[in-house]
Amino acid sequence: MTARALRWLLLVWGGLGAAVILYVIIAASVKPDHPRAINARLLVGEMADFAIARPPRPAPMAPFEFEGREMTFSDFRGKALLVNFWATWCAPCVRELPSLGALQAQLGGEDFEVVAIAADVRGPEAAARFLERLEVRNLKLYADPRLRLMSEIGGANVLPVSILIDREGREIGRIVGEADWTSPEAIALVRAAMTG
Repeated sequence: MTARALRWLLLVWGGLGAAVILYVIIAASVKPDHPRAINARLLVGEMADFAIARPPRPAPMAPFEFEGREMTFSDFRGKALLVNFWATWCAPCVRELPSLGALQAQLGGEDFEVVAIAADVRGPEAAARFLERLEVRNLKLYADPRLRLMSEIGGANVLPVSILIDREGREIGRIVGEADWTSPEAIALVRAAMTG
């Protein structure tokens, strides 16, 4: 090997070594967007289709209704939320709502709440009758009859849509379609949001 070829080889190896060192320095200095980001290992079973928001984004601010008054997610500051959009005409919602009620009964309190929002233009009265027929008792009735909040989250071709919001008011991620919120995977995901 000639001296010129040897110098060229050393230059290439030196450049690669410098690139590796630079990568390690940068990777060590970058902080995650969320101090306790959702671990991908939690996204199995019932939660396999949960789409993580990278980076976590602020929760939507459009108002929705509760007992005749308007409110926003800022009214829940300090609580982790599972926001679920459902409608009376949605068959998968019928199957999912009892598990949301059970989740609220199990984990609901100062640190967590299921916010089940009826995205139904027929209004909260129709939604209340629907919940009574299903015998879902642990959920408060929130409503979005003008679909303002539904529009702000990007609309939905399919219901239900569930959005997990951390205690700082940021969307961690969402799942479109029915899920069993009493499954071990769902409970672990919600507990991770509560500790964040």
